[in-house]
Amino acid sequence: TCGTGKTIFSMQFLVNGALNGEPGVYVALQENLTETIEEMMKFGWPVKKLIEEGKLLVLQPELYNFDELMTSIEDGIDRIKAHRLVIDSVSIVGMYFENLFKIRKSLFELGNRIKKLGVTTIAISEIREGDAELSTYGVEEFVSDGVITMYYNQEGKTFTRSLSIRKMRLTRHSMDIHPIQINDNGIRILRM
Repeated sequence: TCGTGKTIFSMQFLVNGALNGEPGVYVALQENLTETIEEMMKFGWPVKKLIEEGKLLVLQPELYNFDELMTSIEDGIDRIKAHRLVIDSVSIVGMYFENLFKIRKSLFELGNRIKKLGVTTIAISEIREGDAELSTYGVEEFVSDGVITMYYNQEGKTFTRSLSIRKMRLTRHSMDIHPIQINDNGIRILRM
């Protein structure tokens, strides 16, 4: 849901990769690019430097054509030889189509095409507050190899954030809900 730290989590994934020899592409489908970059720099991350060095590419493709979106993603990955990709957010892809069947079919196609590109991808999907679903359209979790769920919980008079790994194919993963904190350096997973 909103406020869980999805964009920070995904940008931290890209920045850490870029700093360690794995260039990344950030595809913003709803956020203002200038604001997003400025917000990420507040964590002390060298976002502008990584962009200048060709280790991080930030794209904001037009939202009117699914095929052009895919071409933009593929071209961006090829341009910097990316290892990592973030799509923020796949929930916006639904704006391309009028009915749920076409939305689900396009998300399935998006997942398959991205897998063929060989990049580790975070595709953000929002859900409404209090919703029991894992994704916007009910298909994203089946197309992906992993699902990380982020929470924004009320505990008394305060709110806390946490995350869990709901699914991660072909690996043993934690079954715990892990408290997280957003601090001056980004997201930090707290010990339980």
